[in-house]
Amino acid sequence: MSQENVGSPAWIETARRAIDAWNRGDLDAFLGEWHPDCEWRPAFPRSLEGVGTVYRGREGIARAWRGVRAVWEEYRLVPEDTQVVGERLVVIGRVFARGKESGLQLDSGWSGLASFRENLTASAWDWLDRDEALRAAGLSE
Repeated sequence: MSQENVGSPAWIETARRAIDAWNRGDLDAFLGEWHPDCEWRPAFPRSLEGVGTVYRGREGIARAWRGVRAVWEEYRLVPEDTQVVGERLVVIGRVFARGKESGLQLDSGWSGLASFRENLTASAWDWLDRDEALRAAGLSE
């Protein structure tokens, strides 16, 4: 493990704080859990549009946040399990969402794979599938 990362308990706490900030709608606190040189590949718009957008830097993360909040009245993550895999953290859980205009309800499996720098999130990729992060981490086929 590199010296710039204290280790997995700190990563789990960073992920917990980020998810808590996301769920309570606190953009500033959410951004505070991201390293300035970060990237995020959120489940949306990939799951809706079939494309994977990469948001870079805290400004990009804020743009992704605003995009999700513009469409969804509620978008809540419920982590159920975490697992350290080498230099990355896998988080497995569920996502619950409700569309602003459509009223569409979403109750789906969710997973994320993150890496850290200076105990802040350096990169994250999430899916609307409970097993995708495990596959990406090389833990299942």
